[in-house]
Amino acid sequence: MVSKSRLAGFVDAAIAVVMTVMLLEFHTPKSGLILDFLRENLVYMIAYLLSFIYVTTSWFNQQYMLASAERVTRKMYIATMLWVLNLSMLPVLAAWTGQTMNLFDAFGTHAPKAPALLFMLMIGLWGVSFVHMGHVYIHENPKAAAQLINEMNVLSYLRSRPYWGLFLLFFGLTTIYPFTALIWTGAEMGYAIYRSHNREK
Repeated sequence: MVSKSRLAGFVDAAIAVVMTVMLLEFHTPKSGLILDFLRENLVYMIAYLLSFIYVTTSWFNQQYMLASAERVTRKMYIATMLWVLNLSMLPVLAAWTGQTMNLFDAFGTHAPKAPALLFMLMIGLWGVSFVHMGHVYIHENPKAAAQLINEMNVLSYLRSRPYWGLFLLFFGLTTIYPFTALIWTGAEMGYAIYRSHNREK
């Protein structure tokens, strides 16, 4: 099975590709006016900044989880790849949401709902895959390492019922106002940063 360093290197490379693709989704207008740039990119710029925080915060916590583990097993490898798969969908859905929503047109109320709903669904799947990855890492490692992972603050709130209750509420609100998806992402990432204080070995 792969070593911890090889798995960490693969995750690092995947994260780098995801962030590069997100940056390439910006569209430059033909004119030199800032307003034209904002008209074409404002929502995607918001989505990009939130996604950047989302990716880097996810990476920070996954790296802590991997560093706390004493070994890498086949189950841990598969769980990590499922998490990376969810994360890799971020550039496509963030770009689709940003390109189909115009806050200059009735504050985006007429934007199609499918992109924002799929973006929210991806956030939910990421949460499920992160919790699953955490459980696998816990069960596949000795007690001391498992305890460090189990006490991760982000893993703790992602396993809580209030979190998923709020997620379902905002998912429902997104069917009414698509920009709610980005409001949820901003609030969740702010809370994730606040909770990303893990115990040292």
